[in-house]
Amino acid sequence: MALVKDFMTRDVLCVERDKEVHELERMMLEEKVHGSPVVDEEGRLVGVVSQTDLLAWHFASGVDGAAFYNDSPLSVSHEELKELQLADVRTARVEEVMSPLAYCIGADRPITEAAAMMIEKWIHRLVVVDEELRVQGIVSAIDLLHAIPGTTESLKQSRDSREDEPRENDGKSEEAKVS
Repeated sequence: MALVKDFMTRDVLCVERDKEVHELERMMLEEKVHGSPVVDEEGRLVGVVSQTDLLAWHFASGVDGAAFYNDSPLSVSHEELKELQLADVRTARVEEVMSPLAYCIGADRPITEAAAMMIEKWIHRLVVVDEELRVQGIVSAIDLLHAIPGTTESLKQSRDSREDEPRENDGKSEEAKVS
């Protein structure tokens, strides 16, 4: 029987709940991740935060991040900008924007259970935790698709056959043939 631990990603970017939102954004952009488990001071799972949570916070708060990232003009002079402290920039802690609802599963559970939970809850990933809710990894729907016999081989064959076909879209138009 295939287990979650056989398909999960172990090297997971966890974020502490008291981290600044802008620090999390920078981390997510640099690491190219879409979300992260949120942990407390003892490393226990307390929630999850996604790119959608961050987007919602920006729209709700009206904070655009320009002052933090220093990549667009502000309505202050260069001298005033030097005096600007991080505390002067309206930001939030991760715990203020995270979802406290985190779907999780144990590493020794069967992948069929993980798949059933994803389908039932209509979610794309589960946080893998131990008995004390310490994060062990993440298992995603894509990870589980690799477990279905024939999917990996079929994907490789599909890619190989597409590489041999001429492209219909010359790159000058936004339209593309969809088959």
